[in-house]
Amino acid sequence: MSTEKPFMFDVEERSLRTSLRSCRGQELAVDQQELALGPYERKKRLRKKKRSREDKNLTDDERVTLQAELEDLFQPREDPSDLPKDLQLVVEKQVHERPGILKENIKILKELIKQEENLNARTDDLFLAAFLRGRKHDVEKAFRCVKNFYEFGNKYPDMYSLIYPSENPEVFDQQHFGSLPGTDRKGRKICAIIPHRLRPSEIPLIQSFRMGRTVLEIMLMDLRLQVMGTCVIFDMGGLSLVQQARLITPTVCWHLAMCVQDKIPMRLKAVHIVNQPSYFNAIHAIFKRLLKKKLRKRIFLHGTDYKSLHEHIAPEELPEEWGGTRKPFSGTLTKTLLHLNEDKFREWTDTKTTPFSEPVMEWKLF
Repeated sequence: MSTEKPFMFDVEERSLRTSLRSCRGQELAVDQQELALGPYERKKRLRKKKRSREDKNLTDDERVTLQAELEDLFQPREDPSDLPKDLQLVVEKQVHERPGILKENIKILKELIKQEENLNARTDDLFLAAFLRGRKHDVEKAFRCVKNFYEFGNKYPDMYSLIYPSENPEVFDQQHFGSLPGTDRKGRKICAIIPHRLRPSEIPLIQSFRMGRTVLEIMLMDLRLQVMGTCVIFDMGGLSLVQQARLITPTVCWHLAMCVQDKIPMRLKAVHIVNQPSYFNAIHAIFKRLLKKKLRKRIFLHGTDYKSLHEHIAPEELPEEWGGTRKPFSGTLTKTLLHLNEDKFREWTDTKTTPFSEPVMEWKLF
């Protein structure tokens, strides 16, 4: 049996060993905490650690380009009655808005909201103008829509609470949804949805519903969208069998139908479905039963016939994947818009009544 004494480390090395053991203990504790989380939360934490490396310093030229693109995408004004000249010419025809009626109806709508118990809604003029214009200045219908908007969100908070790019960049980085700069041939705003880019096995679908709610809340501040409405391009191409099983369900269809018809003030003027598979007709037949007759007439099935789509939206306003001349579709611009103005969302969430008291959208660039 050996009588050799254990090797004695000098003080510095012993201290280093102690520190290493402490660090390993901390790492183990962190690992155990992360193991207690679900896979989505673990991936979310990893992406948060990478987020600071994703931001980059922009050159002056890049800043100018980004600001121009953002202004083409989104043009809010502090005063909802301060319409651009082209909208002044059509606002009465589009939403029954005669001179002076907007201010009067906003006042009535605020009073109705104030009198409604348990309705904690935003009451800034720009927000309420969206509901009035969305219901063509029928104040009772606008008030009902405000209530539906908040009641639906309170009933399904996991699906309709706001979500921020700084906290959940992975949801936005799927690049499946966003607004497009420009308008269609009738002057309406455009947004696009590409379901096959979703990753439902990694990112819960409810997160994408939250993203949709968040994008909607800021885009409703755009006066052109309020007056002229919007159209949607829905690209059904490339869906895998797994995606089909998770995305094309009665629950998803019901939520979409409820949102676009009764729960939001957005004037949905057209839905352009492209690259739909052969079985889509059967799905469409079921889904359209949930829609009102007026909205059924606004659904256009184009398949791969982009010339048919171009009758509604000029190629100059479309990305190249739909036969357009713009660069490929990306939701990055929409993500940037939200990211730069998260402070406004947090104010709305905290108070629900915070008006735009500062110049609307002084673009904050990196």
